[in-house]
Amino acid sequence: MALNNIPPLTLWLPLLGEHVFWKKPANYWLVLSVAVVCYVIVRRLVWSRAGRAMVALRENEPLATSVGIDVTRYLVLATVVSAAMAGVAGALYAHYIRIVDPDVFLFIYTVTMVIMVVTGGKGTLAGPVVGGLIFGLLPETLRAFEIKPEVQWIIYGVLMVLVVFFLSEGIVPAVTQWWQRRRAAGAAMAKAAP
Repeated sequence: MALNNIPPLTLWLPLLGEHVFWKKPANYWLVLSVAVVCYVIVRRLVWSRAGRAMVALRENEPLATSVGIDVTRYLVLATVVSAAMAGVAGALYAHYIRIVDPDVFLFIYTVTMVIMVVTGGKGTLAGPVVGGLIFGLLPETLRAFEIKPEVQWIIYGVLMVLVVFFLSEGIVPAVTQWWQRRRAAGAAMAKAAP
């Protein structure tokens, strides 16, 4: 039956007092701020001792266990951090659309999020951001050209298949490798020049 009549988000902000997020621009800046904070938290976590332990668990759990990494502790930490961020995102979304209905969270949205992560570059910090920007803005761009929804999904699917086929590790790792090769070639040419 859905949860409806959810009020818009109201926050107390220093120097501004109580602020109600009614309009799209205010919600946009709030969500962007929360996304930046989440990115900074994940970045700091990845580069910390706990993050290195999580990467070791992802790569080879038996080996990580054999060197003394507490599997349960770091898996619980990863679950808590990801659940907290998902909860914040869900709360912001619920206050923005002001209704929570099972039809809002269709399976296609889950698939789209996985596509964003895989095509951007799983295992990287920038990959999901790049994938999200590309596959989040692409439907909006195609909609501006008044292309039929069926054609939009075909273009979306073809682009995803091309990225997965030609850039199997994702966009960010491929661009990073290309940039490193270019810099190495430039350094080699600089050394060879008299």
